[in-house]
Amino acid sequence: MNRPFTLTDEAIHAALSPAPQVQLPFDLAASIRATVSATPQRRRPWVFGVLQPQVGASLRVLLPVALVAMLLLIGLLVAVASRRPVLPALVTDVAMFHGGPGRTGVVAGPGPVGRPAIAWETSVGGPINANMPAVVEDVVYVADGGGGVTAFEAATGRQRWEVSLGSAANTSPAVGGGLAVVGDAAGDIVALDILDGRTRWTFHTGGEVRSSAAIVDGVVYVASTDGRLYALDLSTGTERWAFDAGGAVSRSPAIDDGIVYVGAAGGRFSAVDAASGKLRWRKELGPGQIGSPSVADGLVVAASGLDDDIAPHILFALDATGDERWRFSAPSGQLLLVAALGHGSVFVASGDGNIYALSADTGALQWTWDGHGTLGSLDALADGVLYVSGGDRAVYAVDAQAGHELWRQPVTGQPGAITVVGDRVYIGTDLGKVIAIGAAH
Repeated sequence: MNRPFTLTDEAIHAALSPAPQVQLPFDLAASIRATVSATPQRRRPWVFGVLQPQVGASLRVLLPVALVAMLLLIGLLVAVASRRPVLPALVTDVAMFHGGPGRTGVVAGPGPVGRPAIAWETSVGGPINANMPAVVEDVVYVADGGGGVTAFEAATGRQRWEVSLGSAANTSPAVGGGLAVVGDAAGDIVALDILDGRTRWTFHTGGEVRSSAAIVDGVVYVASTDGRLYALDLSTGTERWAFDAGGAVSRSPAIDDGIVYVGAAGGRFSAVDAASGKLRWRKELGPGQIGSPSVADGLVVAASGLDDDIAPHILFALDATGDERWRFSAPSGQLLLVAALGHGSVFVASGDGNIYALSADTGALQWTWDGHGTLGSLDALADGVLYVSGGDRAVYAVDAQAGHELWRQPVTGQPGAITVVGDRVYIGTDLGKVIAIGAAH
C-alpha cells in the first residue's frame, strides 16, 4: 500500500524553483549511479508513521487543489520565460578558434534572421584584435590584449567572472572539459576553471604564445614562438610531446583525422602525427609566416607570406599527403587568409579588401565580394551565410553561394574574429568591446 504524499512549503518551493545552470563534470552520471547503488534508501522518521492516519484524509482533499495551483504557477513562469531572448546553447561542451579543431570557420549558427541589431555591448580591459569569443552552454569567454579573460552571460552580457593573466592574451580561448585554455605573451598556456576563472594549471613555453589552442580527445594542441608545437594533457597540463616546427609559430594549428597541421616562419608547413608527435611530412611554402590552416574532407588549405612585405602571398591547397592540388593569389598580390572552408568552396579574405570564393576542387574563382576596406580578420560560415569583419567597422552577412550582401551592422571599433551561435553573432573589437548581434524585433 502506498503512503500518502506529505505536502510541505519546502516541497512546493522546490517544485516551483527553476533548476540552476551548472557545468557538469565528466562521468557525473556514472558517479551518481554508483553512489545511489551503494547507499541504503533513507527511511521516514517514525513520527510520520504516527501522524499519517490523522492527516491522510485532509491531504486527499488538499492535494488536488495544490496541484492545480502549482500548474497555474508553472504556466505563468513559462509564459514569462518565453519572452526572454533565445539562448545560444551548444550541444557539446567544446568551442575554439575558427569553429573547431579543423579551423574551417564553420560555426554552430544558424544566426540572426531578418534585420540585425545590437543585442548587447560591454567592455573589457584591453583590445581584442583577432581573438574569437568562445561560446559554451550560454556563456561567452573572451581573452583580451590587456591580459584579461572574462566570462559573460550570452543572453544578457552580464559579467560572471574576470581574471588577469598578467600578460597580454592574444589568443582565442579554447573551451572543453570544464576548462578555458588561453596563451599569453609571457609564454604561458593557462587553463582556467569555467565556473569561476580559477587557474587549474599552467604550462610555460620558451616564447610568446599567439597560437590559439585546439582541444581533441582530452589533449590540448598549441604552438609557441619558441618554434615548438605542444601536446598537453587537458586535465593536468602535463606535456605528452613537443615537436620542432622549424621556426617560430604565431598562428594556430589545425587537427583532422589524427594529423596536426602547423605552419612556421620561413614557410615550413608540417603534418604531425597527433598521437606520437612524429613528423608525417613537411613542405616549404615560401618565405614569411604560414597562416592558420583549414582542413576538411582531405583538403588542407594554408596561406603563405604572412608578416613579410616582400614575400608573395599564395594560398596553397594540398591533400592529406602533402601533394599540391592547386594554388591561388589575389590579383592585387596582397595578403591572404582562409576565411572559411565549406559548402564546396574556400572563402579567402585578402588585404585588398575583397572576399574571394574559390572552388574547393579546382581553385576556380566563383565570386568576389568587396569588403569595404582592408578586411578585419577571419570570418565565420553558418547556415549558408558568410559573416565578415569588414574593414569599415562593421559586420556583414553575405550569401555564401552567390556573394550577395544580406545586411550590414556597424559596431564600436574594428571587429575581430566572429562566431555565430544560436541566433546571435559574437565579436570583439580593437576598442575592447564585446558585442552580441541579434535580430531586430
